[in-house]
Amino acid sequence: MFDGTLKTHWNHFQKVGCVPRQWKDANVSPIFKKGSRIAAANYRPVSLTSIVCKVMEGLIRDGLMEYLLSEGLIANEQHGFVKGKACVTNLLETLDLITRALCDGHAVDVLYLDFLKAFDMVLHRRLIHKLKGYGLRENLLCWFRSFLNGRRQRVVLGDTVSEWKEVTSGVPQGSVLGPLLFVVYINDMPERIRNKSKLYADDTKIISILNTSNLSSLQDDIDLRFQSGHPTGS
Repeated sequence: MFDGTLKTHWNHFQKVGCVPRQWKDANVSPIFKKGSRIAAANYRPVSLTSIVCKVMEGLIRDGLMEYLLSEGLIANEQHGFVKGKACVTNLLETLDLITRALCDGHAVDVLYLDFLKAFDMVLHRRLIHKLKGYGLRENLLCWFRSFLNGRRQRVVLGDTVSEWKEVTSGVPQGSVLGPLLFVVYINDMPERIRNKSKLYADDTKIISILNTSNLSSLQDDIDLRFQSGHPTGS
């Protein structure tokens, strides 16, 4: 149970729009996946961040999620990290869409996308711009700027510790807010393509129901949205 003093600090930090520097430092623990143990690519980095900051993040995340849902701002196609949705709802809606198309005699093409290091490639200025576009107050925008900027991480392996490294992009790994911020970042993607889509965070299915007038629509979506190498365009 946290005392009133800590709650007062949280309210103060949110009001003035700042996050203490110590809360933005993270220790990264490499977790072995498979293959050779001497290859760095075979380890998954797990970021350990401030517990106190995570509790505050949880409060802000819940408020932000409630606001986005109440205003209908989250794309219906997004099922990842959204209250009331999950992998099951994603799959059921996809199955229903494909089944209806096949019953109507149409062919269906499905393109499966998984963006490389998507969570690490988020541009902070663009994310803040999108949050502002969704109507967040300036003091909360300042808090998010402080939360995203000035972050550092280091690798800790046993008694060995690396030097600190600045983190200049991406939603903070190991944070509570990170997944929701990523959802906001790619939230406009479904409305910018011609075909139907279903998303679970960055895992995306683009579903093209084929007829004689739209045989090239799936390729058009690829050319339109992904030729720049970025899922949300310029």
